[in-house]
Amino acid sequence: MKSWLIFLGSITIRGKEKEILEFWFPVHQDLYVSLILGLPALLAMLLASYRNTLWDKGKIRWVYWIGILMSLAVIAQLIYSMNRLVQAQFNYHNSLALSIFGISLIGVYMLRSQHIELMLKDWLR
Repeated sequence: MKSWLIFLGSITIRGKEKEILEFWFPVHQDLYVSLILGLPALLAMLLASYRNTLWDKGKIRWVYWIGILMSLAVIAQLIYSMNRLVQAQFNYHNSLALSIFGISLIGVYMLRSQHIELMLKDWLR
């Protein structure tokens, strides 16, 4: 979701769009890949906002699929960022370092969070 938030934030600040996007995504391809990999998180937010309607209709399998898609997106984005680090010959870049750190934190949180585990159990009841 980071890329979607940065993209939307850059659009709201008139005249500084290019500088903001270039700081976070020095290579334009990174922005597009991040937006694509952020789609599962965007979909999860959309489905979570309609969860009562979906549960009333008996549709709860989406919870499992969103968890799997988000995990795969985190892994794919971490692999992509590590590949970018190798291509940069391990030279330090602020945006790349913050991306790898943030993605790693999100991955650890998704794996170890008791809150998410309890929330999913509650949703499935």
